[in-house]
Amino acid sequence: MQLTVRIPESDTERCPTARILAMLAPDFHTEGEGRERVYVAAFADLTADLDPAARLIGEAINLAGLRVTVDGRPVGNLTKFWSALLCYRDSLRELDPRAYCVRLATRLSSLSGCPDRACVSHCQFICTRCLGVARETGAPPISIQLREIAMQAEVDWCPNLILPPVKGEA
Repeated sequence: MQLTVRIPESDTERCPTARILAMLAPDFHTEGEGRERVYVAAFADLTADLDPAARLIGEAINLAGLRVTVDGRPVGNLTKFWSALLCYRDSLRELDPRAYCVRLATRLSSLSGCPDRACVSHCQFICTRCLGVARETGAPPISIQLREIAMQAEVDWCPNLILPPVKGEA
């Protein structure tokens, strides 16, 4: 899973630490010239470079021109993405990362009054959102709805996320 962080040089004047952290990425280069110059930090294996990537995004999160992609998909909400990234990092410190996710989702579902303890997502960032899944006749398959919710929550990239397969997918 590849993470790419693009920071306009003009933004780093307000936050010089972001430029320094970007330069520490495994693949760092600049694009453009003059006022259009952009620093590009790429992490080809996000899991291997999780800490420096999370630190860079945390430092640069409030910069107006910051652009982040995961495997080429633009991240729409950096705050949600950063929260999910930190959660993923924390899960890797556990013996069973997926059990960690289930534990957090279970805690949240019990606090929110979720009527169904057999959650189909096992992700705290999807947990309460799944209450809005349409189950009536003619609604899109639940698997498709959950994938959409995962994208909105900025967790669709997470290796720990297990969703029901979409019919026709292997």
